[in-house]
Amino acid sequence: MKRSWVWVALLLSLGVNIGILATLGTARFRERPRYDGARPEGAPPFARMADHLGLEGETREQFLTIQEDLFKTTRRHRQELESLRRELRREVVSQQPDAARVEQLLEESGEVSRRLDRAMVDSVLATRRVLTPEQQQRYFRVLDRLRAGGRRFGPHAPPPDGRRPHADRPPPPREK
Repeated sequence: MKRSWVWVALLLSLGVNIGILATLGTARFRERPRYDGARPEGAPPFARMADHLGLEGETREQFLTIQEDLFKTTRRHRQELESLRRELRREVVSQQPDAARVEQLLEESGEVSRRLDRAMVDSVLATRRVLTPEQQQRYFRVLDRLRAGGRRFGPHAPPPDGRRPHADRPPPPREK
């Protein structure tokens, strides 16, 4: 009798393990919905933002194109700006800083910064042209959250003013 219980337990264990492996195997090869458009390496998931805004069809494609163009442009400008800032730091801390070179680097970094601002403004204006007024309001809330340093958007994102719930309450007393 003991032997039959051991065999039953082994068969049940084997069945459970096979079931787990099969579930893991099918989950790995299951087709996942993804945005399959050409996206630069490391690009943020604009498709998720488009989902949050409720975009579909041609509007969605236009939105994604605008956001990807902005990402490519700003990435290039940010890299250029960082390079200029490194060069400026090197020049300022050098033994004999060249005032003319410092001024030139400041001018160049100001120009790159202006191009970054221009790219963002152009992107927002282009995005507004493809969105409905309700979608625009959602888009502005997303921008507020991103500007405030939050990278999340959607129903569980922090409020755009950056305040946490109950932020107006005093902190609890410290235990000694």
